[in-house]
Amino acid sequence: MSYGRHKWPHIFISLGLGITFLWIGLDILRHADAWIGYIPQQLPFGLDREFTLKMTGIFDALLGALFIMRWWPKTAATLAALHLIGILAVQGIDQIVIRDVGLLGASLALLAWPKRHHRGSYDT
Repeated sequence: MSYGRHKWPHIFISLGLGITFLWIGLDILRHADAWIGYIPQQLPFGLDREFTLKMTGIFDALLGALFIMRWWPKTAATLAALHLIGILAVQGIDQIVIRDVGLLGASLALLAWPKRHHRGSYDT
């Protein structure tokens, strides 16, 4: 397998995003009381805050696993970017959420990554 000259940057970004999303997802599931304050009081479609938080934790953990395994990098990057844009739109920018701007940048970098550098296209 040949990753070309972009092997290590791709691995670092994928692993960094993967570990972050997996860690946050698992932490949401283990310590929901610490995260519930980030869920708005009023949710569309009558969604329950606890259910929404649990689904967010599962989504983040699965997204982290996709990044770590580097499966479907464009799909994972798209989902992560949309998720982070949603968080920024709902929460606004403050001392905590500002970190999501960096995660959004890393997600957009993987989304814009040249196709020939994706895991599935390394086999030649």
